[in-house]
Amino acid sequence: MPSTVDFPLAAKRHWRDAILLEANGRMGNAGQLYGFSAECGVKALLVALGYPIGPDGSPVKKPPAGTPKVREHIHQLVCIIGAINSEIAGRGGAKYTAMFPNITKFSNWSIDHRYLADAAIPNSLPAWKLAAEEVMRMLDTASLDGVLK
Repeated sequence: MPSTVDFPLAAKRHWRDAILLEANGRMGNAGQLYGFSAECGVKALLVALGYPIGPDGSPVKKPPAGTPKVREHIHQLVCIIGAINSEIAGRGGAKYTAMFPNITKFSNWSIDHRYLADAAIPNSLPAWKLAAEEVMRMLDTASLDGVLK
């Protein structure tokens, strides 16, 4: 089966939709999509730098010993960003991970926000947008550098 997952494309699609939703006052869903865009962007970089993937192109569920498990959402990836940096540093990834210093802003983001009333969602949209924007810029740079195909 050919790879069906396209993290760079998904990251950009979620980013564009988040911008549209935010512009139309749909902050809760915009926040979710900023998180998804950053998550897809980080995974795009990892996959491009050789992180093990399954047949569909997604990170493997059970990576080799010593390799961080990245089949997670952005707030969980933030918790292991140090391990991710270590994993890809030797593959030229340090340049790219340094481009999104605010990724930790997603520490209070959750996939479960989709169930909450608007008032219960953290008022973190500007911080999430900033972090996602950094990831989008990183994707552009990695693409220009030929890292992302």
